[in-house]
Amino acid sequence: MRFWIFSFLVLLGMVELYQWMKDFTIPLPVFIVGGALLAIASNYSKYVSWSFGQPPNQSEANNHLPTADNGSLTNPPNQEQLQPSTSSTVVPSPRSISFTITPPK
Repeated sequence: MRFWIFSFLVLLGMVELYQWMKDFTIPLPVFIVGGALLAIASNYSKYVSWSFGQPPNQSEANNHLPTADNGSLTNPPNQEQLQPSTSSTVVPSPRSISFTITPPK
């Protein structure tokens, strides 16, 4: 019996909340500020070490593009790691396509 009373109260609360939210409007500047705060909060962990004056860790430093002022574009520091692929060529699958594509009429 307690389950039915709880379910009824939850349903009643949801209906009341819906009726209250139906007439609720938020101005556009609030949406803009909220979106900016959401973007900052979602990217905060990526740049948290920069805000305290610490240099980024090695994995973050490798994600950024090198600049041309120190000649790093011509001689990247990981030049010896860049080896041509030694894998074999890709062999096409012997299976056929299970459907045919026809142009529209």
